[in-house]
Amino acid sequence: MLRLHHAPMACSLASRFALAEAGLTHEVAVVRTARGENRAEAYLQINPRGKVPALQTDDGVITESTAILPFIADLAPQAGLLPPAGSFARAQAQAWLSFLSSTVHAAYTGALRAEAFEGCDPTAVRAVHVARVGAALQEVDAHLAEQDYLLGDFSLCDLYLLVFLLWRGAPAVAGKLPPLPNLDAFQQRMLARPALAAILGEEMKLMAEG
Repeated sequence: MLRLHHAPMACSLASRFALAEAGLTHEVAVVRTARGENRAEAYLQINPRGKVPALQTDDGVITESTAILPFIADLAPQAGLLPPAGSFARAQAQAWLSFLSSTVHAAYTGALRAEAFEGCDPTAVRAVHVARVGAALQEVDAHLAEQDYLLGDFSLCDLYLLVFLLWRGAPAVAGKLPPLPNLDAFQQRMLARPALAAILGEEMKLMAEG
């Protein structure tokens, strides 16, 4: 049995989306990071880094989105969530996953958690990282000018990207990014997928509950 440890609207949402799109039987264990549940001893035994996502499998625990997402895709090859392992297209997919993790996610971290940069002015830190988020998303927006999805066809790379587009609504970022028309259209296409819309509704309820 697969058990995903997930915080509402966190990057782990991509793994939750992927499990649903793959049609894999799984459980979701909600970890409320705002309450410090990720630092509780019980959770640290699952992931000593105290972060989400963490995917419990019959063979052990996998952490990090860029490891979990391909693992999910390979468990359900019939879903076509990633190109075959060893192919050039698979390498392109991994490049997008890496870019989203190391560039887009990293920029968001500074924008949303500027106070964590000790000895720095949070306002200045946030401004720099919001600009980085905007620049990174403009690059993706340009890529989607002539195709609907990152790889041409739908893949779990798109699920990962969707999470970062949803984060545009965060107060620290909202209204501060450049126009991204292709990404706006992409987000609408993604949210038209029934499984994703249903999950997002559940996520909003979890957020409202605190």
